[in-house]
Amino acid sequence: MAVVTTGYAIAGLGEVMWDFYGDEKFLGGMPANVICHVQQLGDQGLLVSRVGSNALGNELQDACAARGLATDFLQRDALKQTGRVHITLDAQGVPHYRGYRDVAFDYIAYTPRLEDLARRVDAVVFGTLAQRSATTRDTLFQFLQHAASALKVFDLGYAHADLGELARILPGSLEAADLVKMNIAELHALQQVLQRNAATVPELMTFLLRRYQLKLVAVTRGAQGCELYSPEGTCTIPGLPVQAIDTTGAGDAFTAGLLHNFLRRATMQECGEFANLLGAFLCTHKGATPRFDLHTLRNFEQSLQ
Repeated sequence: MAVVTTGYAIAGLGEVMWDFYGDEKFLGGMPANVICHVQQLGDQGLLVSRVGSNALGNELQDACAARGLATDFLQRDALKQTGRVHITLDAQGVPHYRGYRDVAFDYIAYTPRLEDLARRVDAVVFGTLAQRSATTRDTLFQFLQHAASALKVFDLGYAHADLGELARILPGSLEAADLVKMNIAELHALQQVLQRNAATVPELMTFLLRRYQLKLVAVTRGAQGCELYSPEGTCTIPGLPVQAIDTTGAGDAFTAGLLHNFLRRATMQECGEFANLLGAFLCTHKGATPRFDLHTLRNFEQSLQ
């Protein structure tokens, strides 16, 4: 499969799963969510993951294809089940998760085709969940090593992990990253792992930018908006007044919006505003991957004014 030359080719490596809300299910998993969104924004989303060779795996592959995602790098596993998580929402639309370990995406295999893909993509998105497995973690870092010219985007997302697991995952991931996104809970976990509990947020951001030579760090604060930090400066973007019905995947949408504008050399303010808008839009829909396009987002933005 040839990588298209229009727009940017963006690989998401890690988990893909079904998000179950009772009997309803939606395409989910951080890298899959981000890739789905960038595809809808006009780039080429390339999902690198693994599903079971069962009915749920077949349906998940079909769901990806129906959203225009290439499934060439969606591996099949004859022994392990397709990833899934059961989600319940509280009165504010905040999700609570019950997931499963030892599933297909824990066993993504590195192949010559993946190495070829790594050399051709413009950006790679990765997180922490799939790194709980040594197999997938090794595949991820081989991919990142060969994606020498790609922008590496690390979205922390640590809900599955304890601090011991994060201590094994975070340092190497930060070393590999160019752009990092986290929420407040993840920021506090990062402070503990890096033993910088006494640092203020600006002090921690300065440390991260210098120590790991990052291009940009984004901290999301839910309804309070976000803060962006770069070697050139900082900016704060206020939250948008929306009635949230489901915040599942709002952070993944933020990452997609941030990446979309960053690749197009937008200002830090423009990156934050667009990421904030896309995250807010997601909160007004059920499921992490609603359908939209740029026209939809423009209309949504106007409705908030």
